[in-house]
Amino acid sequence: MAQTMSELKLNAYRDWQNESDARKNALKNAEPLPGEPIEAFEERVASMPQPRTWFEFARDPLEDGAPTSPDSDEPGMLDPRDPLNTDSLFLEQAWANKTPGTDMDKVYFYKQSQKGRQNLSEKISEFVYPSIVHKTAAADYVPALWNPFQKKDGSRYEGHHVENFALRSGFHMAGALWNLLMGIAVVAGGSYALKKAIPNILVTPIETVDEAIDEWKD
Repeated sequence: MAQTMSELKLNAYRDWQNESDARKNALKNAEPLPGEPIEAFEERVASMPQPRTWFEFARDPLEDGAPTSPDSDEPGMLDPRDPLNTDSLFLEQAWANKTPGTDMDKVYFYKQSQKGRQNLSEKISEFVYPSIVHKTAAADYVPALWNPFQKKDGSRYEGHHVENFALRSGFHMAGALWNLLMGIAVVAGGSYALKKAIPNILVTPIETVDEAIDEWKD
């Protein structure tokens, strides 16, 4: 079912975020030196380290160069024999490692590392579906609070924990059915709530105005 990304990927992603934040703040807070012409100031700012995309960071985290080779079969044609490429995440075998299921410790570490970075919508999204977890089955899309298939510690009861093929298949089918029913319930409930709410939203201001006019007349 779900897969949790490796510690290497998680730490690298956090390092990239920290680097991006530091560079953005440095550019934002840059000020002209006393007596510095505006052109010289703009050139100095342009020469400062700029925020990098995730791809640029992963290719060369240390920014010490990323030599390529026309004979290389590695991503980006990076030369695996060049010592300058030892820091590249593209050539790191552990990069592809994953933990089967939802690793609660890694999810908690990730959520703690993201505190202060997210706006309200992102906080809600990360609480329901942490982006460190790659969803691969129907049951993974059920928020943990609504998921009846849980163990005592609150973690998900994953299909790969079931040894018997028939029981494992039944578990997955039950998860798919639960997803379907939950989706229908959410849509139906939301539709009913909107039908009830929209008339009230329209009527309340009108009634308020009418009451104000009646009081003014009296």
